[in-house]
This record gives sequence, structure tokens and C-alpha cells, in this order.
Amino acid sequence: MSDMLQTFVKKEMEKQIREKYPHVQHPSGMYAKVVRSKEVNGRYLCTLKILDIAMNTDNDFPEIPNVKTEIELKQGDIAVILLLYGGSIVFVLGRYES
Repeated sequence: MSDMLQTFVKKEMEKQIREKYPHVQHPSGMYAKVVRSKEVNGRYLCTLKILDIAMNTDNDFPEIPNVKTEIELKQGDIAVILLLYGGSIVFVLGRYES
């Protein structure tokens, strides 16, 4: 394949993935640090900051406020979360303990 055609195909594939399948650009399961947490009627309302695989803050993501969970999470805890279908709906799987 010529370089021009190969470049075109690559750019077009990247565009299609970005537009039609944005959820595959980031993993659905991630670590998140609990920035704030408070108990409300037996549930926890948390603000989370996404971490990368090395457990450093991932600045590609903003803080995620008002995440509700029945799992007791305190400020400074690391949670394991899912972002459902690549969107912003957060599901807390549990607390990460090394």
C-alpha cells in the first residue's frame, strides 16, 4: 500500500473509532482516588479523581462529583470503578487494597 493511501486509511479509521466508538479509547475499568466523601442516609456520596495504571492522577479526566455508592469510601481511598459504555455514569465495584 502506498504511504499516502496507508496514511488516509489510518486517519479515516481513527476518525471512525473516535466518532462511532468513543468508549474504546479509554478502558472501562479504572482506579479512582476519593477526593471527598460524605454519608447520606446510609449511602456514600463521593467526588472521584481518575488515576492511570501507575496510580498517578490522570489529567485527561476531570473530577467526577456526586458518585453514589453503598460501599464505604473515605477521603484518600482508592476505588475500582467502571464507566458504563464509555459515558460518565460511574459504577463503584469496590475499594482497592494493595
